[in-house]
Amino acid sequence: ISDHDLIEDFINLDKEIGFLSLLRGLNAAHKDVSNKKNIILVFSKDGSLTTIPVKDSIEALRTLFETERDRPDADVVLVRGDTSEDIRFAFKNYFSDATDFISLIEKGCETLGVGKSLLSLLQ
Repeated sequence: ISDHDLIEDFINLDKEIGFLSLLRGLNAAHKDVSNKKNIILVFSKDGSLTTIPVKDSIEALRTLFETERDRPDADVVLVRGDTSEDIRFAFKNYFSDATDFISLIEKGCETLGVGKSLLSLLQ
């Protein structure tokens, strides 16, 4: 498979599953975690991520069920910790900074000689 075809296949797959959008959304969510003890993560089909900080556990469960009802197409997750750092540590797979990884993917596309038109599709 040529480099160009490889990147084109990657871009088409990324359009289908929204991998890079999800990673970019996780970077944004990292900043949204506050001192609230409960965070509801809402992963949309398009790969975007919304966070809903909630202080009280009962309110968090109510909000979780309402969000699941209102957004049946989304993946809704409730995470809890005593501090925002506890939440980030316990659920680091949700809050890892993927900026370096995204940069490596983009640099790899450039290194393989993909034209600007294809590379712009990754943005």
